[in-house]
Amino acid sequence: MEKKHFLAILIMSIIILVSFFFLLNYQDNYQETQNDFFVDFFEVSDENDDSRTFTVELSPKGYENENGNWPLQLSPSYSFGVRFTNVSIPKDAKILQVYVELYSIGTPGHSHPNCKIFCDNSDNASNFSIIGVLDISGRNYTSNFTLWNSTVPYGEWVKSPDLTAQLKEVMSRENWTSGNSIAILFVTEEIRGYSAAFKNYESNFPAKLYIKWEN
Repeated sequence: MEKKHFLAILIMSIIILVSFFFLLNYQDNYQETQNDFFVDFFEVSDENDDSRTFTVELSPKGYENENGNWPLQLSPSYSFGVRFTNVSIPKDAKILQVYVELYSIGTPGHSHPNCKIFCDNSDNASNFSIIGVLDISGRNYTSNFTLWNSTVPYGEWVKSPDLTAQLKEVMSRENWTSGNSIAILFVTEEIRGYSAAFKNYESNFPAKLYIKWEN
C-alpha cells in the first residue's frame, strides 16, 4: 500500500515538473485569460524584416535602414520600428491597454527617448525590408500618437507609454482583419541631447507587444 502511495506521488511530481518546464519554454505569441478579459503577447520574430533602426538624415544612400543587427536607437538622427505578425485580436474586441516592452541598453547619458509613437496606418503592415520606418519612405502614420519623453532605466525591460488609441485606429480600418501584422513606429523628435537604445532581436531580447482586451 505504501509503495502504491509513493508511486502515485512520484508520478504526480513528474507531471508537475514537465508542465513547469513546458511553461518556461513556451514563447512567441500567446494568451492569458484573466477574469473577463484577455491579455495577448506578441514577439518580433525576425531582426532584419521586423525590427530596424532607420537613419533620419539624408545620406548618399538616401533615408536608409540600418543593418538588422544594430540596436534599436532613438537620437536626433535615428528612429526605429518593430513589427508584429499574426496579431490575432478579434476585430470587434474592446481594447483596454496596449504597450510595447523593450530591453533598455542605454547608459546614464543615453537613456532618455524623445519621440512620437505611431502605428503604421495600414491594413497589413509591410516589413521594414520593403518599407522603412519613416513617412519619407512611404509609411502612413496614424493620426493618433503618444509622446515618449521620460528617462528610462537601463539594463532591464521597460514599457512604452500606452498605445491603445493608435491600435484602435488601425483595427477600425475597413479591411483590417484578425491575424494581420501591426508595425509600431518610434519616430524621433530630432532634438539634441536626447537618446536611448534598446536590444534588437538578437540575444533573445525581442520587442514584445502586449494587448489587453475584452469581448
